[in-house]
Amino acid sequence: MPATSQHGRMSAAMSICLIGNLCIDLIIRGVPRLPAWGQEVAGDEYLLASSGQTTYTAFALRALGDPVAVIGCVGGDAWGIQIRGDLESQGIDVGGLETIDGGRTALTVAAVRPDGERAFVSDFACLNRADERVIERGWQGVDRAGTVCLLGIFSWPGLSLKRSAALFRRMRRAGKATVLDTGWDPGGWQPDTLDDLRVLLAETTIFMPNLDEAAAITGSTEPAEAARRLALLGPELVVVKLGSQGSLALGAGRVIRQEAVPVSVVDTVGAGDVFNAGFLHARERGEPPDRCLRFGAATAAIYISRGRDRFPSAEEVST
Repeated sequence: MPATSQHGRMSAAMSICLIGNLCIDLIIRGVPRLPAWGQEVAGDEYLLASSGQTTYTAFALRALGDPVAVIGCVGGDAWGIQIRGDLESQGIDVGGLETIDGGRTALTVAAVRPDGERAFVSDFACLNRADERVIERGWQGVDRAGTVCLLGIFSWPGLSLKRSAALFRRMRRAGKATVLDTGWDPGGWQPDTLDDLRVLLAETTIFMPNLDEAAAITGSTEPAEAARRLALLGPELVVVKLGSQGSLALGAGRVIRQEAVPVSVVDTVGAGDVFNAGFLHARERGEPPDRCLRFGAATAAIYISRGRDRFPSAEEVST
């Protein structure tokens, strides 16, 4: 990926600010099936890692060479200390990362099948108690950024979608690009939630759901149609992640498809977040959507093919 492009100026000197969920993942790989109640199944490997959509995206962007700031919160426990230390060790700005005294850091248990597919069980812990004031107090990270991402909002139950929309509106008026990836709604996408989400989407520059999320919001499982319905809600660009089927972008009425890069899959936990990072890395350098999709696909492909040292550099992705 070149440092500059004929498609626009390079903006990577400005940081990308990531707002959202940070947690610990206990990942058990090689799980053949989920157990019935009262039963047990065995995996063949486990990993305890700093995670959450915000954390994975931050690690991936830093590995690609982008300045990153995070806004969010962790508990006042050993896992909160681990997350903060892991972010700092990668050169990520944690000035907006708050510690909730006496709170527990969020935890997700991820069961990963041999083919890489996964399922999650989470305790959001301190994220149930924290609200938009965390974002307000960390606003210096927003001020320094050209792009601001709100990630894993349904894994941060204390946030209000409507009040988050007001913050997105404030960011756009300040000239920021706003990026949204909600993650899956464990509450089941209730009508009131969808109404509030539409308010937030009206203030969103780029919306980046996966197909399951896009279908839950729009009622359409056909990727291009789901993207069209989402675009009508306000985002300038809709990017739908399709897993092994690749990805799709819709902007200015044009649909672009990108095939997935074939690899031997180890683990897909965090794959969508790493795709987002690759896409945004290319966009920060002025690349058009088709090249952003390709770079995102290549970044995610390398990530899911590795069990350790998973986040690739820009040079690795570009080769």
